[in-house]
Amino acid sequence: MSLQEKLDVFKAQFESGGPPYNVPREAVAIMHRATDELRSSGIMDRVLRVGDRAPDFVLPDYEGKLFDSQAARRTGPLVVSFYRGVW
Repeated sequence: MSLQEKLDVFKAQFESGGPPYNVPREAVAIMHRATDELRSSGIMDRVLRVGDRAPDFVLPDYEGKLFDSQAARRTGPLVVSFYRGVW
């Protein structure tokens, strides 16, 4: 099964409102409305595409120390992962 097929199955299960997610239909409707609003805003015209280079940044890491992406790339490739944290 391809990644896209797996994502499609997950989305269908999530939006069905059944276990294990048990998401209320109202919540799914809110998520769809928010997604539509974002797309209508023109944000998709400003996102990075495959092959684009991300801008340099300096952000605090999980310990509060500043992390400089440009300095990190000097030693090799950089992979960035965003963790939302506890809901």
